[in-house]
Amino acid sequence: MNSINNISIIGTGNVALELCKLFLKNNYIIDGIYGRNPISDTLINNELYIENYKKIPSKSDLYIIAVRDDSYPEILSKIKLKNAFIVHTSGSLESSSLESTTKRWGCLYPLQTIKKNSLIEWNNVPFFVEAANKEDLLLLTNFCSKNNLSYSIKNSSERNKMHIAAVVANNFTYFLLSEVKEYCQKNHLEFNNLKPLIEKSLENILNHPAHSLQTGPAIRKDYQLIEKQLAFLEKEDDLYLIYQLFTDKILKKYSNEL
Repeated sequence: MNSINNISIIGTGNVALELCKLFLKNNYIIDGIYGRNPISDTLINNELYIENYKKIPSKSDLYIIAVRDDSYPEILSKIKLKNAFIVHTSGSLESSSLESTTKRWGCLYPLQTIKKNSLIEWNNVPFFVEAANKEDLLLLTNFCSKNNLSYSIKNSSERNKMHIAAVVANNFTYFLLSEVKEYCQKNHLEFNNLKPLIEKSLENILNHPAHSLQTGPAIRKDYQLIEKQLAFLEKEDDLYLIYQLFTDKILKKYSNEL
C-alpha cells in the first residue's frame, strides 16, 4: 500500500466525527462509521453509519478507532480485520494492545480538547503518532503531512506521560477556573475582570522557567492573610480545599526563600 485513500472510522463521539469531517474536507473517502449511537452531525451523511460491527468495511486503507479508553477492549474483541492497519486515538492506551487484533497497529493522538461543531485549527493541534513497523509509520506520517497536521513520533510511554501533563494542564485548570467563575457569580463579582490576570499567568508560564514568577500570599508567607481568606472560604467547600492545597504546596516549595 503506497498511500491512504479510504478510511473507516470506529466511534461516533466528538473526536471520531470531527476527524471524519476533516478527512472528508480533504477529499478522503469514508467507507463507513461504526458506533453504538447514530451520527448526530448534519455535515456527515447518515448513510455512512454502520450499526452492526460485522458490516465494517473489510478493505479500507486505514481504520481509526476513536472511543472512550474503557471501550477499547470490547471493540477490539469484536473487530475481525485480518492484516488491517488500525490506529487508536487515545493518549494513554498502550498501542501494542491492538496486536491481539492486528499486527499493523498504530496511534494517531490529537493533543487537544475536541468538542462537537467547535472551530478546530487542525494545523495547530499537535498529533502524536506511532506504528508497529517502519512502513506503516511512514504511511501514517505521510497521511498527517497531506492533511497539514503537525506531528511527532512518540512511543506509548512518552505519549502517556504527555497525556498526564495534558489532563492536569487542561482539565484541572478548567475545573479550577470554573470554581472561581462560580465563586464570582455567587458573590456578584465580574469574572471577566480576571481575564488580564489569567492571560498574564499563561504568558508567564509559557515564556519563563517554571516557578520563577510565583506571586501571592503563600510565597510572601503572609500567614494572617491566608488564615483570613481560608476563614472566608469555609462555606465554599471545593474552593476552600483547593485554596488550602495550593497554599500548602507553595509554602513547601518556597520554604527556604524569604
